[in-house]
Amino acid sequence: MLPTTIPEIQRTNLANTVLILKAMGINDLINFDFMDPPPVQTLITAMESLFNLGALDDEGLLTRLGRMMAEFPLAPQLSKMLLTSIDLGCSDEAITIVAMLSVQNVFYRPRDKQAMADQKRAKFFQPDGDHLTMLSVYESWKQHGYSNEWCFDNFIQARGLKRAQDVRKQLISIMERYKYKISS
Repeated sequence: MLPTTIPEIQRTNLANTVLILKAMGINDLINFDFMDPPPVQTLITAMESLFNLGALDDEGLLTRLGRMMAEFPLAPQLSKMLLTSIDLGCSDEAITIVAMLSVQNVFYRPRDKQAMADQKRAKFFQPDGDHLTMLSVYESWKQHGYSNEWCFDNFIQARGLKRAQDVRKQLISIMERYKYKISS
């Protein structure tokens, strides 16, 4: 074991940090005076990721899309997904999916009722992927009036769904502030 812990900035994906710094007008990140500077390769990897998302141009400067992405308190991939969903006409669903991704797994399996919990979970299964399964759970909860009893009956953690609902409201607020279209 190391005598001291490695600072988080030296061991995590820095794409969001780089995006925020670029949005603040700090463009020379390699020579930026970090308290605990991350490895240069980590910064380069983060900038390459942002370039691939369209947030940075060939010179490493923030694009219009990158500036828009920086307005969301999300991982760059998720903010890009939200912005792309506007053009695809499914931003309402994308907001819900991003909100559900921001919380812990909402399903639970009590030891004495695992088979029943699995059966209930199967009702929400979407063959096109886990994201659509999460959307299905949220939409079903909504159809049932955001009921705690419905959550209990379906082995779903109400607290997680309420947290997703709060995140969803925050994202809608940001979308409305910038007059981004919310459509389904």
